[in-house]
Amino acid sequence: MAAAPSIRSELGPTLKLAVPIMLGMLGYGLMFVVDVAMAGHLGETALAASALASNLNYIPYVFGIGVVGAIAVYQSQDNGAGVEESAPAILRHGMTLALALGVVTAALTHWAARFLPLLGSSPEVTAETHDFFVIMAWAMVPGLAFHALRGHRDSQHQPWISLAWLAAGILANIFFNWLWMFGHGGFPAMGLAGAGWATLASRILMLIGLWVTPGRGEVRWADGLQLAVFRRLLATGWPAGLHSLSEVGIFAVVPVMAGWINATAQAAHQVAISTASAAFMLPLGLGIAAGIRVGEAYGAKDARKVQAVGLGAMMLGGLMMGAYGLAMILLRPLLMETYGVAGTETAALASSLLVFAAIWAPFDGVQVVAAYLLRSVNRAAWASWSVFIVYWLFCLPLALALAFPAGFRLFGLPVGRWGMGAAGIWIALATGLILVSLVMGWKFRRSAQTDVDA
Repeated sequence: MAAAPSIRSELGPTLKLAVPIMLGMLGYGLMFVVDVAMAGHLGETALAASALASNLNYIPYVFGIGVVGAIAVYQSQDNGAGVEESAPAILRHGMTLALALGVVTAALTHWAARFLPLLGSSPEVTAETHDFFVIMAWAMVPGLAFHALRGHRDSQHQPWISLAWLAAGILANIFFNWLWMFGHGGFPAMGLAGAGWATLASRILMLIGLWVTPGRGEVRWADGLQLAVFRRLLATGWPAGLHSLSEVGIFAVVPVMAGWINATAQAAHQVAISTASAAFMLPLGLGIAAGIRVGEAYGAKDARKVQAVGLGAMMLGGLMMGAYGLAMILLRPLLMETYGVAGTETAALASSLLVFAAIWAPFDGVQVVAAYLLRSVNRAAWASWSVFIVYWLFCLPLALALAFPAGFRLFGLPVGRWGMGAAGIWIALATGLILVSLVMGWKFRRSAQTDVDA
């Protein structure tokens, strides 16, 4: 008789699936870093343009990644329920959804390029940004298709194949950057636009490679498309995409708010948030893996396994990020040296902000994992609404009240009260992350206890 699932017994299988996914997510993040790092060799204008375009493109891209993540959710649920014959339909509809969403998102982003001059950057930076921004927009099409196919592969417990093609994509991106940015191998030097073409080419390579590698399974395009399957995917994918937008959006607004205080606050915020978010891909990868395993248990109507896998993953995510938070505290002098701000007012403020980051780090790890767990038990909409309410209706007003003094007005309305500066913003962020982790952790545990057998 098989032993009942427990948190301890399920940690090993979860980690076995999670490690290559975590490495893959780190690698995907590295592709953005590669473009920015290599753009630095083109000069300050290209570096600023690269950062601007990458950040702007990331907002619609992360929404698309959230939507296509539904493929892994429903494939894992069907695998657990023993409905393996649905795999071709889920893959067929998932790839169609990813390509259609990619084209629409890319076209809208391309159209939005006309508004780049309104963002306040210098004419030189704006001009340098345009072509790179447009090419990166169309690179979302193969990028989202790759993420859709990767979700299918991962749900079939083939994460090392996805990781291998991610690694190939990173190397290809570096090589194509070298060829096209700087004009090697007989190619013209295209500057930052060359980095855009390199990203597009490397993502196409990754997509084709992952598609043709054996083990993908049938697609059966001749069977056609059914609206019911798209509805099933979008039931989780749409709120998951909005969830991602809520998170990305609040952390995009915060540096703007820091800039309203003064330049030191904005610089310190950038140093601290870059450090705090460096390990984000680790709990993200863990959440994807745990979500797949919880989806399988949910499909099999095994409530005890749903709880064991999910609670163990949340604990592991919290411990992982808690250790990272402790490291941030202990390594603050080294970090300030690394950023080149040691001994400045920026360093003093950034060091204090990292204390708040260390406090929220374990809760951040829990909430990232919990988000994927809730999607796997069909509670994506609940998670999306809770994040929106906490971040935008509670956290943002709290940050304004704490950071700015009484009399500070935004769009003519008084919003400030305590005047704590950047520390006030980070207290609000920490409070929001703690609340989100507690609320989503509670909801997952409740759903695992009451909804699995329903």
